[in-house]
Amino acid sequence: MRLLVILLLAVSIKARHIEKECKGIVVNDVLQKEEILKTHVMSPYQLAIDYDTNTLFYSYSTEDTNVFQSAYLNLKTNEFGSIHGIAGGFANAVDNKKNTVYLGGRDGIYEFNYNSKTAHRLNITDDNIWQLIYKDKLYYSKYPEEHAYVFQNGRFERVPELMNTRAMLLCVDDYNNIYFSNSSGLFIHKKANDAVIHIGDFNVNGFTYDVHGDIFFSTPDGIFSIDVAKKEVKNVANIENVSVYGVAIDITGNVIYASEDSIIRLRPTAKICPTDADTVRFD
Repeated sequence: MRLLVILLLAVSIKARHIEKECKGIVVNDVLQKEEILKTHVMSPYQLAIDYDTNTLFYSYSTEDTNVFQSAYLNLKTNEFGSIHGIAGGFANAVDNKKNTVYLGGRDGIYEFNYNSKTAHRLNITDDNIWQLIYKDKLYYSKYPEEHAYVFQNGRFERVPELMNTRAMLLCVDDYNNIYFSNSSGLFIHKKANDAVIHIGDFNVNGFTYDVHGDIFFSTPDGIFSIDVAKKEVKNVANIENVSVYGVAIDITGNVIYASEDSIIRLRPTAKICPTDADTVRFD
């Protein structure tokens, strides 16, 4: 048994080589290789993945920068297309249990049709949608008011916990704690005691979940994760020399991020680059 353990350790060490100097993006102490998924796409934003079809949904700015368009990108086949039938496509969310894709526009919420590759409007709201996210229920934020809504009791209602605060972006954990952001930073509304806590001055521009339901978010400077059990925010990756516009996590756990004009997937290499990842605690 001891010999087996030694052999396994030797294989592991051989597979991962510790670097003295690392150049590039490091995720969880592993140097990454950038895989360009899509180029020449202006300001890709609000990334969301349908894990059943391995399809990434996002919005982007057209040549007329006042017009937003929804799009899809199959991560396996690289099939790409703009989604027609939606007015000002800006927000994207996926119910991965029912494999339903929701898209937000300036006049409400739409559902994506895989057969026609178009969107049809759902007559459930006519609000100008800023963000969509799905966690057991469908949530959205309204622009420019920064009000948060949730679909329950057969209709959309203001999120009760956020009635007295602004929420440009939000997400919910497994304990029904609500994380939300506005121009003042990142906050948490704690379900247990109905308290709102300021986590930090993060300029959040996107929330997402991985396939396990763990929470990640992006800022212009990098990618972060929220460890609900440890009650801390961890800096997963610093992205230097470019501005990050959004983040998603693919089905195998690889980070996908949007830059000013591209969508990029990070794939781990065999090089270990130990880092002192910044963390922020919240209680």
